[in-house]
Amino acid sequence: MKKTFILFLGLFFTFFIIAFVFFQKISNLPSPPTNFLILGLDPRNDLLERTETTDTIIYAHLSLSNFRFRLFSLPRDLWFYPDSVKINQIYPDSLKSSDSFAYLKSRFQTVIDQPVDKIVVITTDDLKNLITLVGGIDLFLETGFTDQEYPNPDYIANPVPSIPIYKTVSFPSGWNHLTAENITEFVRSRKSAETATDGGTDLGRIRRQQLLLDNLFSKIISEKYNLTLIYRLYTYFKTQIKSSFTDADFFSLGFNVLPHLKSLKLEKIEIPTGENPKVDLIYHPLKFINKQWVFITATSDYSTLHDFVKKSLLY
Repeated sequence: MKKTFILFLGLFFTFFIIAFVFFQKISNLPSPPTNFLILGLDPRNDLLERTETTDTIIYAHLSLSNFRFRLFSLPRDLWFYPDSVKINQIYPDSLKSSDSFAYLKSRFQTVIDQPVDKIVVITTDDLKNLITLVGGIDLFLETGFTDQEYPNPDYIANPVPSIPIYKTVSFPSGWNHLTAENITEFVRSRKSAETATDGGTDLGRIRRQQLLLDNLFSKIISEKYNLTLIYRLYTYFKTQIKSSFTDADFFSLGFNVLPHLKSLKLEKIEIPTGENPKVDLIYHPLKFINKQWVFITATSDYSTLHDFVKKSLLY
């Protein structure tokens, strides 16, 4: 009886200490980050292309009052006046800095005039692995597309005359199942048509990438009670994905968001982009800048874009 009491007392004090440490950590938690810069990187170092420029550039804001996660996609060809480069060049330039994240933060805050709390860099390989972790995703394409000039990975691996430089990839309208086998083709293709509406150009690719993120996000939410999957996603994010997140950030976000995960809504805010400065906030000026095809805003201080983002976050 005495041994049982001592064992019980030991377990009680162990539980008390663990609970004390847990609640101490909660009380000392920083406020969760709510403003994020998400960069999609497709690093290439082959015969056809050598680049570390970012294809996908997203500013994301998490509202903890109504649990809305708003995404603003910026076209990679938007001109960054202070450095005289496209914004897709900011990431590779940041690698030359002593503090890459600070470099990225300062420059993109100039573009959007919103705080950037944390930065995430997701590569094409990361997308493959994330899609594999969730068991693939199904998404619906209003308009299918065919790209006859998609870089042939067989040629890249073995560049001989008998292997075509390009291959044809196709995704039909309707439902498509994406896995690690076809995800790269889906997000990278940009020569499938002359217009974004038909799936071609960088704008068409951005819309597909947004659609992919939306469906990936929805798939994760649908698995909210799958603790094994949530843990695997957390582990992958923490150990494999480049970011400025700390352990305290992860814990604070989890504590504040996970109980409300089912209520969390993803909202894609589309910035008017095109070739008409009268209606498009970001537009092509019908001329080259520094011999480059670019997008610009009405003013070099991005004030019209600042106002648009600010107003979009009010509701």
